[in-house]
Amino acid sequence: MNNKKTIKKIFSEFIKTTGKIKFLFVVLFWFFVSLLQFIEPLFFTQIIKTLEIFLKTWNFDTNNFMFLMLFWGIFIIISTWSMLTYRYFFVTRFTLKNYTNLARKYSDKIINMTYPNYLSKEIWKIYKIFDRWLESQFEFFYFFFLDLIKSWWWILFVIIILFYFNYTMAIITLSLFPIMVTLWIIFYKKLYPKQKELDKKWEWVYHDIWNSMSVFSLVKTLSIEKIFCKKINNRLTDTYNKQMVIDKWWTIADMYTALFTTISRFLVLWFGVFFILNWKIDFTTLFLFFSYIGWIYFPLWFLFWKLPIIQRQITASWRFYKEFDFLDNEYKNDKWLKINLKWEIEFKNVYFAYKNKQVINNLSFKLWKWKHIAFVWDTWAWKSTIINLFLRFWNIKQWEIFIDNKNIKEINLKYFRKQIWVISQDNSLFNLSIKENLLLANKKATTNEIKKALKQAKADFVFKLENWINSIVWERWLKLSWWEKQRLAIARLFLKNPKILILDEATSSLDNKTEKLVQNALDKLMKWRTTIIIAHRLSTIKNVNKIFVLKDWSIIEKWKYNDLIKNKKEFYNLANPDKLIIL
Repeated sequence: MNNKKTIKKIFSEFIKTTGKIKFLFVVLFWFFVSLLQFIEPLFFTQIIKTLEIFLKTWNFDTNNFMFLMLFWGIFIIISTWSMLTYRYFFVTRFTLKNYTNLARKYSDKIINMTYPNYLSKEIWKIYKIFDRWLESQFEFFYFFFLDLIKSWWWILFVIIILFYFNYTMAIITLSLFPIMVTLWIIFYKKLYPKQKELDKKWEWVYHDIWNSMSVFSLVKTLSIEKIFCKKINNRLTDTYNKQMVIDKWWTIADMYTALFTTISRFLVLWFGVFFILNWKIDFTTLFLFFSYIGWIYFPLWFLFWKLPIIQRQITASWRFYKEFDFLDNEYKNDKWLKINLKWEIEFKNVYFAYKNKQVINNLSFKLWKWKHIAFVWDTWAWKSTIINLFLRFWNIKQWEIFIDNKNIKEINLKYFRKQIWVISQDNSLFNLSIKENLLLANKKATTNEIKKALKQAKADFVFKLENWINSIVWERWLKLSWWEKQRLAIARLFLKNPKILILDEATSSLDNKTEKLVQNALDKLMKWRTTIIIAHRLSTIKNVNKIFVLKDWSIIEKWKYNDLIKNKKEFYNLANPDKLIIL
C-alpha cells in the first residue's frame, strides 16, 4: 500500500463516518471561512486609501470612514462566529466521531481476530501501532481541515489577487517562491528517508522497555537491570545524535524560509517605493502587497514544515492497515446450528501441523456424556493443542471433531464456546472488581449465588476483604496470591455451570490441603459434566474413565489408571516416584 492508496483509505474511512455530502459541505464551508479571513486585509487597504485621499485633497470622508469601520466590525463578528462554528461543530465533531468509530471498528476487529492471527503478532506492536495510528488519524484530519485547506486557499487567493492589482509587483513579490519550493523539495527528499529509518530506531527503544517489563520478575531475579538500562541508554544516545543531525538540517530549511520572506519584503518595499516615486502605483497598493507577503511564504513554510509529520502519520496508517486491515474474523459467516443434546465428544483421525511441524498425528478418541478422560504427556507432546483444536482456535480443513455426531465446524461458534469452560494453571483475572470478574461467567448471577460459588471454590479469603466482592483485582493480580487467583477462577466455573469442563492442570498451583478441598468440589461438579482433564499430578486422575498417554504427537497408551500401572509401560514410568517426572 503506497502513500496514494493509504491516503485514499484514510479519507474513505472518514467519509464512511461523515457521509459524502457532509464531507463536501465541510470542505466548502472551510472555503467560505478561509475567504472571510483572506479578504480582511482589503478593509485595511480601504481605510489606508481614505487617509491617502485626505493627504492629497485635505478632504476626509467621515461617513465613508465610519461605514468602513462599522462594516469591518460586523465582518469580524461574522468571521469569528464562522470560524468557531466550523472548528467545533464540524472539525472537532466529525474528527472525534471518526476517531471513535475507528477505535470501535478496529478494536472489535482485533479482539475478534483468529488465534492464528494472534500468534502471528507481537503484542507490543499491537498496542503501539494501534495507539500511534489512532492519534495520527486524529491529528491528520485536524491538520487537513484547519491548516491544509486554509493554506492552499490563501496561497491561491493571494496569487490571484496580487496579479489582479498589479502584474509587475506580483512577479516581484513571488520571485523567490519557486526557489523556496525547490529547496524544500530537495531538503524533504534528502531528509525524510533518514527520518523514516530513525523512527524505527525510536520504536526499538519502546520495544526494549516493553521487553524488560514483560519479564520483570526475571529481570529482578537475575539482577540484570543494568544490562537493559545500558542497552536502552546506548540506543537512545545513538538515536539522539542522529536525530540532532536531521533536525539541524530542518532548522537550516526554516532559516531559508525566514530569509526568503525577509528578502521578499525588502524587494516589495524597495520596488514599491520606487514605483510610488514614479507615480506607477499608489501607497494603498504597496500596503496591500506588503500585507499579503506573509500570506504566501508563511503558509508555504508551514506546509513544508508539516510535511514530514504528515508523512509519518500516513506511514503510521499504512503500517496499521497492513497489520490489521486483513485480519480474519472467526465469527464471520458463522454457522447458525445450535444443539442441546448429549454433548458427547469424538476426535476422529485428527492431524495437525503448525508451521510445518507435526503436532498431532491421527488422534482418535470418544468421550461419552458425563464421562471423564485425562491426558498425560511426555516432554514433547503438545497437550494444549488438543484444547485449542476443540475450542476451534484453529480453522483447518482436516478437522474431524464431533459433538453428538455433528462436526463442530457446523455449530454456531459463540454458542459452542459458551457450553465449555476451561480452568488452567494460569487463569487470568481482569482489572475489575472480584464481583465483575465472576459475573463474566454468568452476568445474571445474584449475590447469594456468587457467595455460594466462592464457598464451593474454597475462596473464603474474599469474605475477609474490606470491600469483599467489590474489591478491585489490580493489574497482574498485585493484590492476590497465586492460589487466591486460582480459587477465584474455579469460582467462575461454578457460576458458569457449563456442559463440558476442560481442566488444564487446574489444581497444580495449589498446596496439598487446598488441592484436596478444591478437588472434592470439582469432583461434585464433574459428576454431571463431560470432562477432559490435562494432568500433571496423577493423583487427580485416578478415578477418570480413561487415560490417554501422548508421545511423539500420538496416543501410545489408553486405559484406566490401575490398568496402565499394571501394564508397566510409559504411563508407569511417568507415575513412578523414582523418576520424579510427575508426582
